Amino acid sequence: ASKEPGSELLVKMYYHFEFRGHCCLVFERLGCSLYDFLKANDYRPFRLSCVRDVARQLLQAVACLHRMRLIHTDLKPENILLCDSGSCVERTADNSEYRVPVSTNIKVIDFGGATYDDEHKSSIVNTRQYRAPEVILALGWSLPSDLWSIGCIVAELFDGELLFATHSNTEHIALMERCLGYFPHAMIDNSKYGSKY
Repeated sequence: ASKEPGSELLVKMYYHFEFRGHCCLVFERLGCSLYDFLKANDYRPFRLSCVRDVARQLLQAVACLHRMRLIHTDLKPENILLCDSGSCVERTADNSEYRVPVSTNIKVIDFGGATYDDEHKSSIVNTRQYRAPEVILALGWSLPSDLWSIGCIVAELFDGELLFATHSNTEHIALMERCLGYFPHAMIDNSKYGSKY
């Protein structure tokens, strides 16, 4: 039987067992998260070739999930692991050290908040900085909210910093508008929070 394209980019669970009333899950061994790699590299951005490769794999992984009508709901650099934590050190123009991953192969992890598109959906999902505007504005959300998260992740890997570094909905909406332009009037009119934000 052929595997679903993109499924190799999703973490494999080997087995599960119960121990003292706790459900324990055993997954394959992977490397560090993209966030941990960025942090260890003093938040210097990934090379463009690395960003492209990670973006391609993320889109393939999410396409696999979406074909199953499954929404991850919490895509962020902490939930994307390198398959190999190995890196090589290069010198930059100012003679500082810069870490480059030996491999950009990734796997998506943490399906604890995943939901099928036809199931009841929580009103708030995602880690705030990767949350889509339709979630904040309570417009109803679906599969595209994962794509918004991917866009935020790719921008962060390219720049080394959060695209939307915020801790409030009002500021988040303002940062989105500053980056992307004004929201369509229909979107604001259909939101119960349109006048608030």
